[in-house]
Amino acid sequence: MKATFKTITIKPHEQTMAEFSAICDAVICGEKVKPEEPQYSFTSFEAFRKAMTPQRFALLKVIREKKPESIKELAAITNRDMKNISEDVKLLLDMDLIELEKHGKNKAPRLNYEGFRIEVAV
Repeated sequence: MKATFKTITIKPHEQTMAEFSAICDAVICGEKVKPEEPQYSFTSFEAFRKAMTPQRFALLKVIREKKPESIKELAAITNRDMKNISEDVKLLLDMDLIELEKHGKNKAPRLNYEGFRIEVAV
């Protein structure tokens, strides 16, 4: 099985918009545009560090290793407050770093990749 990775980019907003504009221009001109792997972008390394805290990174490892059956179980495993875990899970969902899988009445957090790459524009 091939290892799968998520991509997180760190580049200025202007660069992201210029790349988007170039893709739109190519499509308008009828050119074929190669689909890219989905990625989540940050405008600065500081913004990335603020979002990907050590606690959130630790949650990814716990989810991978322990495979909790619910967010409540994830909170219990990590000895963290349910409110804080819920906020972290929401952000990780928004970043497409986890998915929620239905388990009866519960939603189990899951990772469907081996790791993530960080690409930094200089």
